[in-house]
Formats: sequence, C-alpha cells, structure tokens
Amino acid sequence: MTRKRTVILIGVVLIGALACGPLGSLTGGSSAGTADSLWPDVPPFPGAEEVDLELPLFVRLAVEAASQAIMSEAGDSAGELEFIAFTTGRSADEVMAFYTADRMAAEGWTAGDQPGCGLASTEDEQVGGMCLFAKEGDELSSGLFIVITPEDGATSLFYIRIDANPDALATGEAN
Repeated sequence: MTRKRTVILIGVVLIGALACGPLGSLTGGSSAGTADSLWPDVPPFPGAEEVDLELPLFVRLAVEAASQAIMSEAGDSAGELEFIAFTTGRSADEVMAFYTADRMAAEGWTAGDQPGCGLASTEDEQVGGMCLFAKEGDELSSGLFIVITPEDGATSLFYIRIDANPDALATGEAN
C-alpha cells in the first residue's frame, strides 16, 4: 500500500511540474545529454554504450520536479543539473541489480531512507525503474537519479545528476 501511495505522490508532483513551467535547457536543442561523460564517481553499467537520446517526457517531468524541490528557493546559482544516456541489451532488472547500495557506497553514494532502486510495472509488463542516491559534501551535495526504460529489446539508462551548493541552498531557504 505504501508503494501505491508513493507512485500516486510522484504522479501528482509530475503533474505539478508540468503546470509550473518549461524545463529550460533540458528540453531544447538537437543534442541530447548535457554531460560529456559519465562522472568518475558513478560506476558504469558493464557493456552499456553512450547514446544520443533525449529525456522522455515523464523523465523530464520528474527531473523538473526534483530540481525545483532542490534549487527553487536558492536560485540558479545554487547548483547544476546534467544528464547522459546509455543503452544496453540487458534487462531493467539486471541494471537495478547492478546498482546496489554497497556498490554505490564504495563511491561515496548513499540511498538514505530510500530503497536505492525500484521497479515500476503494470500487471502485464515491465515499464522500467529508477535508482536514487545522494552524496553530501562540504562544497557540493549531489543527487543521482538513474532512470531505466526498456525499449524494443534494449534498455535505456538515463543518468541524471544534480550538484548543489549546500550553503546557497541554506541561504535560499532562509530568505
């Protein structure tokens, strides 16, 4: 029952994000991905290849909601949002099984009170999944979303990272 409530809450947030405005630099342009390469503290999924994909609409909405929640009060100077896409012939289950809490902890990431990775599915088919991790630092706090979407015999992986200055966030919240 808690999982259903979480999905409903995410849906409401996504609808709110759609109503609140465009995604700016994430939606425009002909080139997909804003990061040059996968960040050194994020383990690459074995055999996955970098591809030029745009974020699917539902992913863009989720990213917008997350970035607004993190940076809205502090303004644009508080942080940076980047993403990069990969594809693999492996299943969404295999991708999520790779991104364990232990593997990510070895790179400094934590799942906090989140489950790490979760699978989304309907009664008859798998529709993908998402992994959520965070990293706290003096200079930057980071959030990492790994969105996994199965498509025609392949699985797309969207790595989305938000790096924010905790001091700017705290100042924005105080104002």
